[in-house]
Amino acid sequence: MKIGVTGANGLLGRSIVGALQQLPKMEIRALVRQLPRVESHPRTDWLLGDLARPEDCRAFVAGLDVVLHCAHKNSPLTSDGDWAQDARLNLIPTLNLLGAIEGAKRCPHLIYPSSGGAVYGLSRAGVPFRESDPCLPENSYGIQKLAVEHYLRVFAERELLTATVLRIGNAYGWLLAPDRSQGFIGTAINRVLHGQPVRLIGDPHNVRDYVYVDDILSAIFKVLEGRRGFEVFNVGSGVGASVMDILSLIERKIGKPPLVHVETVVGAYRLPPWCVLDITAANQQLGWHPRVSLEEGIIRMLDTAASSSASSQPVHRPADSDVLCPVRR
Repeated sequence: MKIGVTGANGLLGRSIVGALQQLPKMEIRALVRQLPRVESHPRTDWLLGDLARPEDCRAFVAGLDVVLHCAHKNSPLTSDGDWAQDARLNLIPTLNLLGAIEGAKRCPHLIYPSSGGAVYGLSRAGVPFRESDPCLPENSYGIQKLAVEHYLRVFAERELLTATVLRIGNAYGWLLAPDRSQGFIGTAINRVLHGQPVRLIGDPHNVRDYVYVDDILSAIFKVLEGRRGFEVFNVGSGVGASVMDILSLIERKIGKPPLVHVETVVGAYRLPPWCVLDITAANQQLGWHPRVSLEEGIIRMLDTAASSSASSQPVHRPADSDVLCPVRR
């Protein structure tokens, strides 16, 4: 099976590539705009390119059976700053990719990690969102994700590809740069381990559905072999937790309450107060269910970070400029 991953330098993209490398009989093509710091792998081809260039898209999709389209820029907090630019950064590259797929005439299976937290909008009844619920996104981030879903649906109806959309909840499992605006658990744990106050953005009582990276990967593997037509599945825990709940879990593990610093960020008031996903469809149709509870996931992150952090500086991702792998363009 020949599998291509866009956004292979991103958090999820890198995790997917690493997990695919553990599977036999997989040929991986990873599309990146900057050279990654990774060891060479015999079944991984790192392709230097940009989805903004149609010729790079054509080179990327050639011969692929499966495409994992993880490339996306901006976050819910930053996407509204320039609406036109957000479309240029996300919709145009995706349309270039789909155009290349149409031209290749291979009808691959495309897996798209969408957003379970941004496409649905507001829930006033406190009922977990189902895939059949109306999608009324509240920001440009959610609009772009939903727009890509509709493009995939149309391409699937025209039999140019098959597509599985995974509406993922709040993903966690990585240590993140302390000033990052997205990924509360990853930034909070990084700061706690280095004695820095945790940044609180928005209402700390906002509730989200947090899902551990290993569970996300297992959902992706469930649909890797291809599905029929166009399908959408929620991927979450099915359980809500607030920022305060997360701070309590961290406190329970480290034995003291973490320091906090409340920050005012433009647009934070627009963040939905409650979002939890109904994962019944994924369980019944895919045989998938999450295995890592929020408490266990946080404990894993704290234990791993504490054992591997030997310096007094916050942990960051490796520099993309350091190259240890063959790359072609």
